[in-house]
Order: sequence, then C-alpha cells, then structure tokens
Amino acid sequence: MSSVEGQTAVNLTAPKDQQLHHHEEDMLAQLDVAAGAKPIVPPHLLARLQQLGLPDKTQQDIENKLAEAEERRKKLEEERVQKAHENVKHAKEVSEKIRQDADLSRDESLEKLREKQENAERVRQEQLEQAEARRKALEEEKRQKLEEHLQKVKSIRDRDAESEKTLYEQQRTELDQKMKAVEQRRLDLENALKEKMQARQAIAEQVRQRQQEQSAAAADK
Repeated sequence: MSSVEGQTAVNLTAPKDQQLHHHEEDMLAQLDVAAGAKPIVPPHLLARLQQLGLPDKTQQDIENKLAEAEERRKKLEEERVQKAHENVKHAKEVSEKIRQDADLSRDESLEKLREKQENAERVRQEQLEQAEARRKALEEEKRQKLEEHLQKVKSIRDRDAESEKTLYEQQRTELDQKMKAVEQRRLDLENALKEKMQARQAIAEQVRQRQQEQSAAAADK
C-alpha cells in the first residue's frame, strides 16, 4: 500500500460525501503523476498532516516515495520494451534458422533425387547395351551356323536334297525363334525401363510441385 493510500485510510471515519470528495482528489492526483506531473499530496491529506504537526517531513516523504514509484514504473517499462525487442529479435532469428534448414533440406532432397535419376539412367543404358550385344552375338551365331550349313549342303550335294533341306529349315526356324525371343525380351526390357523412368519422373514432378507449394506458403508467411 502506498503512503497516499495509507493516509486515505485515516479519513474513513469522515462523512460519506467528504470521503467521496477525498477519493476524487486522490484519483486526480494519481492521474497527474501518471501524466508526468510532479507528485503532490492531495489538499485534504495535507490538511490532515498539518493537523498532525508534521506537514513538511511527511510531504517530502510522500513525494520521495511517489518519485521512487515513478522511477520503478519507468524502469519496469524500459525492461518491458527491452524484453519485447529481445523477443522480436529472437523470433526473427528462429524464423531465419527454420528457413535456412528448409532450404538445406530441399537442396539435399533435390541432390538425392538427381543422383537416383542419374543412376537409373546409367543402369538403363547398361542394360540396353547388354541387350544389343546379345542381339549382335546371336546374329553372328546365326550367320556362322548358316555358313556352316551351306558348307555342309555343298559337301553333301549328292545326298538326299530333301532331307538336308528339311534340316536346314528346322535349324533356320529354331534360330528365327531364338531371335524372336531375344527381340521380344529386349522390347520387354525397354518397356519396363521406360515405365520405371516415367514413374521416377512423376515422383520428381510431385516433389518439385510440393517444394514450390512450400516455398509459396513460406513466402506468404
């Protein structure tokens, strides 16, 4: 309780109208002090103090305490403002840290996705090259067998031509079937690889769109 409040309590035995008048004077004095005016003891309290015989000392004590209270109020206000500045600064630092972490995470995700795409493309190219090598090897094998067969046909020209022809046709049919099987396998492999690449590209597009949405949301904030 302040000194003014303590002095006001002394007058509680006064008439009702006088108490209200004294209360109004107290409130006006407090408003003047809050507005920056020099602390002044209300007239009814000053008169009461004069009756007690210690007006000057008590007046000075009250003024000193009011001044101390004003200093404490100013100090608390300065501390509150300083704390608000510190909170704003801390919030900005946290926001910047979150943004930097988000940028770093996005860059890492893009780098990993790029590496996966490069690895998938390298594997696809290797598989295509292997399929092409097998196809050429089978073609060479077919050519060699045909040459061998022609040599046999030439060497056994006097033998039963129909039997040799049947054998030749059988071998050629088998080779053709092998070639068709290899070609079909190569086509199946290419189709499977294309489907995988399309799926990866779709995932990459989804990641890119999600990152753009996150960036737009962060910019709106």
